[in-house]
Amino acid sequence: SSTTQSAAAPTDTKMGEMATTAAAQATGPIRSTGVVTQVDASAGTVTFNHQAIPAINWPAMTMQFHAESPSILQGIAVGDHVTFELKSAAETGIVTMVQKQ
Repeated sequence: SSTTQSAAAPTDTKMGEMATTAAAQATGPIRSTGVVTQVDASAGTVTFNHQAIPAINWPAMTMQFHAESPSILQGIAVGDHVTFELKSAAETGIVTMVQKQ
């Protein structure tokens, strides 16, 4: 059984290192680009068909986000190609900046 335990230990260490590295890369705002597919200014939400976001290990997908401030959605329309920032790795559902490209 000692062989099994020693084989499991390196795996645990590797996983821990990977998690730490991912967290370190994703400190502060996380920037990505995408196309606006829906905007609801009254609800303060925006949906992007966004590129992959390696900092938080997200594949490219379409997803709805909440605007930290409704004012950042002014002038943003469906079909716009935009750069946007997510608040943080812990708060990935909040967009803090949206800028037309």
